Amino acid sequence: MTSVFAGIALSEFLVVHAAPIEGHGLEDLGVQSLGVGKVPSSLHCAELLRSRENVRAVLLFGVAGAFPKRHRESEPPVAVGELAIVSHDMLGDEGVETPDGFLDLGAMQLSDCGPFLAEPRLAKAAAERLHAPVVHGVTVSSCSGTDASSQRMHARSGADVESMEGAAVAYVCRQLEVPMLHLRAISNWTGDRDRGEWNLGSAIDVVQAAVRTLLQP
Repeated sequence: MTSVFAGIALSEFLVVHAAPIEGHGLEDLGVQSLGVGKVPSSLHCAELLRSRENVRAVLLFGVAGAFPKRHRESEPPVAVGELAIVSHDMLGDEGVETPDGFLDLGAMQLSDCGPFLAEPRLAKAAAERLHAPVVHGVTVSSCSGTDASSQRMHARSGADVESMEGAAVAYVCRQLEVPMLHLRAISNWTGDRDRGEWNLGSAIDVVQAAVRTLLQP
């Protein structure tokens, strides 16, 4: 029995997720719902970190969409119903559409859109314990619900999975110098929603099992 993961006491993890349904049933682990989207998740995460003196790491978990094979040049590293560790994440739609393509705020020298890194040591340890692939993420305000938008986002970001909070929470963690671990289970393929093979319930079960594996002695 161990009360430490990758050198950090389990009691020193702030364990957070976005939608309430993602954490339902994990209340005994003290999980916290941040809210869905970049603004509530980043604001609430910052508030929690500033109010808790014993936090040494953040564990963000939840569900995500994955970019399907038809929008990629290679096989996806993770499929619907499977777990992945997100090694780094970026803001995918902060910027402006122009006649020559999309310019993010980084290209415009107005802000930093990432990538924002998860803690490599935590990501490696989680991938080994959970036997899960390490993937790249992109965070959006508007999810890729058509094939055209999915293709554009994958071409722009090179990401494997898409969420609405990952990079925002990672940005807060970087600013406050707190290491982060990011787990996602795939609930659907991005693109046309009738081709998404949606299974939200299974994805929630998978990611919750992973959280318990990591955080229960």
